[in-house]
Amino acid sequence: MFDGLDAAHVDFLAARSRAIFLPSGQVLFRKGTPSTGFYMVHEGLMQLSVSNSEGVLKVLEILRPGSAFGHAVMFVREPYPVDATALADARLVFVPAAAVDRVLDDDPGMARIMLASMARRLQSKIQDIAMLSLQSATQRIVAYILGAAGAGSYDLGGGAAPPAGEASLDARSTRIELPALKHVLASRLGMTPETFSRAMRALSEKGLIRADGAVIEIPDIAALDSYTRSGSIL
Repeated sequence: MFDGLDAAHVDFLAARSRAIFLPSGQVLFRKGTPSTGFYMVHEGLMQLSVSNSEGVLKVLEILRPGSAFGHAVMFVREPYPVDATALADARLVFVPAAAVDRVLDDDPGMARIMLASMARRLQSKIQDIAMLSLQSATQRIVAYILGAAGAGSYDLGGGAAPPAGEASLDARSTRIELPALKHVLASRLGMTPETFSRAMRALSEKGLIRADGAVIEIPDIAALDSYTRSGSIL
């Protein structure tokens, strides 16, 4: 994240940062916890979510290695607006706000880095709103699958590069591994687990994907992409 920052300032931040290990399922912080810095995902998966008084949970983001979170509220010193939970064993780096403030005072490059990171998050949220408002459940699933395969513009994971990252719409086939359980992905994509399962089953029956547990094979990437543009939407 700190590419382009002066080496002395990188060392300064590193010396004041803290490594954190979270086993799968452990909560890092709850909504309302005071913000004292931001986090970077080094390994594993993190889930950002909100829930209502009845316990209904909505997954807002699934964060992969390379993602950062918590930096926007850090600058306004407001409490975290979400719950953060490890979806898989996760190793994080916590960067305290006081250290960030010190570097910001000394190096304008730090401000550019933080602004760029927050701008990417904002762009992702705008994309989310458009997707959830204008696309069918099947289109959302296909957009996610293509994005996870590196063959589409939609990225589920908070701005980090998709894990596959090798495919393109010109490629013939590829495969991905779903990063989370069905109900987590369904919530992230704004649908029920039942709707998610029906759409995945329909895509399989049409030969557009082959699902084997968490592994999804895409026999023809271009065909999967064109299916959601043809009007033949579930």
